[in-house]
Amino acid sequence: MKGVFPPRTVGLFLALTATLLLGARFAAFSVEANGDQQVDLATGVTTLPRGGTLTDNQNGLRLVAPYIQYKDGEFIRARQAQFSTGETRFTALELDYQFKGETVRLKGLTVSSPDFSSISAQEGLALLGEDRLVLSGNIRSQAPQLKAGKMVVDTQSRQALVIGAYTFQDGANRLSGNRPDSLLLLSFQGGKTQVTTRVPPEVLARLRPYADKL
Repeated sequence: MKGVFPPRTVGLFLALTATLLLGARFAAFSVEANGDQQVDLATGVTTLPRGGTLTDNQNGLRLVAPYIQYKDGEFIRARQAQFSTGETRFTALELDYQFKGETVRLKGLTVSSPDFSSISAQEGLALLGEDRLVLSGNIRSQAPQLKAGKMVVDTQSRQALVIGAYTFQDGANRLSGNRPDSLLLLSFQGGKTQVTTRVPPEVLARLRPYADKL
């Protein structure tokens, strides 16, 4: 089954892309600690036990969290993290950003902005070097209304593959699947969203393997 959905559905793709963009901008940052900084001279790891703010002034990115741990050029870890870049807001209960491999692991994540309703998931894995985002567990989006268990996003091709049971509704249009092998492909092009349950083999081969990474 195929369908073309209204322009506002593209907001879902913008929300997913924002997750990758926020992670990709972790390059150079200044640190403002809420209290003392604990530096382990043997490992080079800095801990902000009372949290603080990491700011990338060049890209307009702010990370605020009550607990932050980092090592320059290696990793950033935070709990109850709140990001902002422009008017986009991104939160995660836990974040683990690895400079090597350019990966961001997230737990309890939500992305929202004035341009689209929020999308949330229990877990997320952003593979920045590959332009892929994997979401898993209780995925929810308000506009369009989406409920799913797993999703793989390719920001280069502007496609999102939903794997497993799902419901998708935008206005009067509704699609659903209740099998573990159910598939739904969303393609975002020219301000419109094409949705189909008939996923081309080449797209399935390109995106399906990423689902096993999370």
